[in-house]
Amino acid sequence: MKALILANGAFPKTRSLIDEIKTAEFIAVCDGAIAHLDKLDIQPHLIIGDLDSIPKKLKQKYSAKIIHIKEQESNDLSKAFFHCVDLGYDEFVILGATGKREDHTLANISLLSVYIHHCKSLVIKSDFGRFSIHRTPCTIPTQKGEQISLFSLDPKATFTSTGLKYPLTHLALPIWANGTLNEALGEKISLQSKKKGSWIIVYQSLKH
Repeated sequence: MKALILANGAFPKTRSLIDEIKTAEFIAVCDGAIAHLDKLDIQPHLIIGDLDSIPKKLKQKYSAKIIHIKEQESNDLSKAFFHCVDLGYDEFVILGATGKREDHTLANISLLSVYIHHCKSLVIKSDFGRFSIHRTPCTIPTQKGEQISLFSLDPKATFTSTGLKYPLTHLALPIWANGTLNEALGEKISLQSKKKGSWIIVYQSLKH
């Protein structure tokens, strides 16, 4: 089952993402992000978080759909994700996880490495691109000319690629900048690592 989670970062503006929200089978909203859906007259299935950013008027309007979790050891995105897992959802699209505060953006992207152990698939999407996490060996669908950046979760892991303009050959990516600003040559890229099962976060920019 597939769930869409809307975090309280930059709300998407592209038509394709708005349409994805409108057609989602299940929508979980993090706290104050409900304000964006309310303006579009889109009904969420639940609103979850510590309720520190939801307007009082909307808190009253959607009171029947609110799940209040007071603990502060996890952020609202994690509260939404794990609640959806408990409901049986195992595929996730996350919107609104980037933009606004850069520290929140970094934190949310890093959580991919935690969430992937509790679901079949997940992706963070924005108006500019998408973050996904993969375990090598892996093949990732792309578009020709699509900008690709790679972020290794193991600074000692070495990667070899096919389908990239600047190929990797047993190359380690010990700092985040090492694997950025590459480009897809066709409809897919493949990544392998000497140490099988190495995790890597892949960013794919939208072609404009």
